[in-house]
Amino acid sequence: MNCVLCEEEVEEQDMSAWPIHTEYGQRQAHRQCMLRSSIGGIGHLIAHQFWCNEMGDPDAGLTYRQSALMVQRWVEVVGIEDAVTRSVTPPNED
Repeated sequence: MNCVLCEEEVEEQDMSAWPIHTEYGQRQAHRQCMLRSSIGGIGHLIAHQFWCNEMGDPDAGLTYRQSALMVQRWVEVVGIEDAVTRSVTPPNED
């Protein structure tokens, strides 16, 4: 079965998958993809002005899944509080 968000395979043994109820029935999503869908892609977190406003690509040129994996790592290093703050009010970049 594929992740409803990134469309990449969710392994049967992948304990980080979350069920999502859709109009087509229950589907699975990677935990990392759920995090990325909540707080934004890696481009949004590291350089909002450039990646979101100028390039129109919150995933910084990466696939949704690649971005999601980087977002998870970014949160592990920087912290969820900073990630949520950036998602609500992107940093002012000159």
